[in-house]
Amino acid sequence: MNHEMLKVLIVDDEELARKMLLTGTDWRALHMEIIAEAVSGQDALAVMEEQLPDILFTDIKMPYMDGMELSNIVTRKYPHIRIVITTAFKDFDYAHQCISLGVSNFLLKPINKNDLVSTLLKLREQIENEKRQWFEFDHLKKILKKNYAFLRERFLLEFCENSTRSASAEQQISYYFPDGIPACIQVTLLESCSSHSGNLTEEERLLQDMKNLEFVKKYLEGTEDMEVFTDNNHHLVLLTYSPGIRVVTLCEQLKRSIYQTSGNEILFGIGNRYDNFYQAETSFKEALESLKFSRYMPNQPIIIYQNDIHVQNTGFTPSPAKLEDIRFYIKAGLPDSVQKLLPSLYLAEDGNLLSLEHARILSMTLLSSAVNVANDIGIPLDDLLSDPGNSFIQILLEPSSRNLQNQTGIFLTRLAAEIAECRTNKSKSALWEILQYIQANLSAPSLSLGSVAETFHMNDSYLSRTFSKELGFSFSKYLNRLRMERAIALLSTTDLKAYQIAEAVGIPDAYYFSNCFKKYTGKSIRDYRKGGM
Repeated sequence: MNHEMLKVLIVDDEELARKMLLTGTDWRALHMEIIAEAVSGQDALAVMEEQLPDILFTDIKMPYMDGMELSNIVTRKYPHIRIVITTAFKDFDYAHQCISLGVSNFLLKPINKNDLVSTLLKLREQIENEKRQWFEFDHLKKILKKNYAFLRERFLLEFCENSTRSASAEQQISYYFPDGIPACIQVTLLESCSSHSGNLTEEERLLQDMKNLEFVKKYLEGTEDMEVFTDNNHHLVLLTYSPGIRVVTLCEQLKRSIYQTSGNEILFGIGNRYDNFYQAETSFKEALESLKFSRYMPNQPIIIYQNDIHVQNTGFTPSPAKLEDIRFYIKAGLPDSVQKLLPSLYLAEDGNLLSLEHARILSMTLLSSAVNVANDIGIPLDDLLSDPGNSFIQILLEPSSRNLQNQTGIFLTRLAAEIAECRTNKSKSALWEILQYIQANLSAPSLSLGSVAETFHMNDSYLSRTFSKELGFSFSKYLNRLRMERAIALLSTTDLKAYQIAEAVGIPDAYYFSNCFKKYTGKSIRDYRKGGM
């Protein structure tokens, strides 16, 4: 290990005492050097003005400034310097008063060479550990600085989703807003229409988000009191901190510029502006609701919460548990369960149908969830509706709660049935890929139900049931049949020995292979090769 050369300063008014330290050990061997000698505390401080030592040896009783006063000054002015007090035995109790000054190393005069070396090695270890910790701390600070922008965006996103006032939150806000907490907050959400086409892969959607984000950041470059970042649902989150910013005008300009540049249509949901930064969560939720409406109004892609969504001021909230059940039934492809549960959602606490206003909120929420489910699974809405945008508007504009329930139910059950069929087709498609994989890896001895299930991220039991249901026999029977048919082909077309054929079909145990072959064909390998079938 390479050691840095440590600097040592010796302070003692007795020349003999200084020489005993100078000659008491091989300083070079310990990777240390004596940079100076001093006869008093004043002389020592003068030396430190020119160069700082890592270790200071000082006697206690010296003229002009004694060792205790020197230690007091050094620990306050140069806290990194390690101080070693050298003292005669009669002054030992006196020397221990230095502990309160941060001195923890003492050597009794006359100094024992072994004690000196032991003390120096201990000090070196302490100094190197401390320097290493400071280096690591400095390195961590660099990493923090490098990732500051990302961490700030993650904090702002979490804050928008949950703006609970707490001491911890206030500390974080002070850290991320060193110039002071913004006087107001307004949240706007941007969403690419293409992310709802169902035709993009997750990677393509992420790349689209990145492209939109870079465009908006460049567009806002130099603009104060605004920032933009992405959330986890393919939205751009635009935060504004000044009441003087005309958000609607800005969104119109952004929409036009993005379309002219990339041909990509953007939807906007705008929450209210609040004069309390801790109401970011409220503005964020309003922006989400506004964005839902913009999906159903293709001719009005920029929706302002208060101006358009009057129904939200009623305080009505659909049952979260039942909404979650409906989402599950849709995603699981269970149309009968959707039909059975849906009517109960449209009932008020008194057992009567919801008011038209509340029913419209519920339908909007259900349709929004359905759109998200369809996108997750990859079902284009065009397959269900000739014009999804207008069709949704027609549903939401139904004149009665009963009609809203019926039309929403028709769409949701159709979607659940479509998903059920899609899952069946995907299951068959996945099985075909599995069969191809088995045939391509037939010679691998490790090929088994468990290994194939793991490769295709399936449960063993599910894969086994799929085989039995779709093929009419088990996985092991299918695998054995493929291997035996391959073995028969090799016996008929090559001169390979039995153990070589066994290895070629993934059964390295020749004896076990022979038993399997005879059980499958009714003949031994030798008899089969002689007479064939």
